[in-house]
Amino acid sequence: MFRLMGGALLLGIASNSNAWHLVNKVNADSRPLPGAETIVSVASGTASAYASASNAYPGKVICTGAATCKFGPISATKLYNGRRTFSVMGCTSQYNCGYQITDTNVSVNTGMTWEAAIEAWVSRYGTSVTRTYGYSYSTDPGWTIQLYAAWATYSFSGLYTLPSTDSCATPPIPPNQCDILGSNVDLNHGALKLGEIAGAKAQATRQVKCTHKASVRYQVSVGNPFPLGQGVSTTLTVNGVRAGEMINLPAGTSTLTIGSTLADNGAQAGTFSKTVVLIQSFM
Repeated sequence: MFRLMGGALLLGIASNSNAWHLVNKVNADSRPLPGAETIVSVASGTASAYASASNAYPGKVICTGAATCKFGPISATKLYNGRRTFSVMGCTSQYNCGYQITDTNVSVNTGMTWEAAIEAWVSRYGTSVTRTYGYSYSTDPGWTIQLYAAWATYSFSGLYTLPSTDSCATPPIPPNQCDILGSNVDLNHGALKLGEIAGAKAQATRQVKCTHKASVRYQVSVGNPFPLGQGVSTTLTVNGVRAGEMINLPAGTSTLTIGSTLADNGAQAGTFSKTVVLIQSFM
């Protein structure tokens, strides 16, 4: 459903010096991520180092709060509430984006220069790496406004991003979709006696899976209430409210309860039945 652009952003600049410049190419998309219940916003892409005529990162490596740390590409997810979540390029699901579980970093220390750190990274990975599940993710796409990629040193003690190494992308908001799982719903009232029809109830449940949380209306194709025959009519409810009224569904999988309540409009003995369609719409 989604195409990932993973082309390397690598500039072939010849240089006799050992200076390097670091860049990122970040692509934002929305797709299922292993281990996540719903479609999420994901930043994928390429981190590259290219030869530079001058030293863009003078001085020694900074490991925040530690003498040793990891060095490599990372991302930051900027949310509407101002919070940011950090993860490491190389994570493959929401369960293994920890700072130590990745194949895109090298170990460095505060006695090294930045140029030496970059040389160590290039010696291990070459001038660029690309990961399709590469950067950050958000389990609530509607709350993610930017996905950033950068180069950084990091450990459990802290994180330091190198200036001017970042790029960003705005994730698309995927269209919401709620799918009812299972076959058609059969609301069977069974055998009823005349005089015991009014208020008789039947219900059935199905699982419903939504891309993310939604306000949904389920309308009955023939109106609600509607006649069933033999002087009997019914009113359908969805999750306890009359069909046609708005209900709120959470992201992921939840239970949809569809109920029927009968009314006696001069009921006569015999069999009654009706096939209707519930029409789903979003607000």
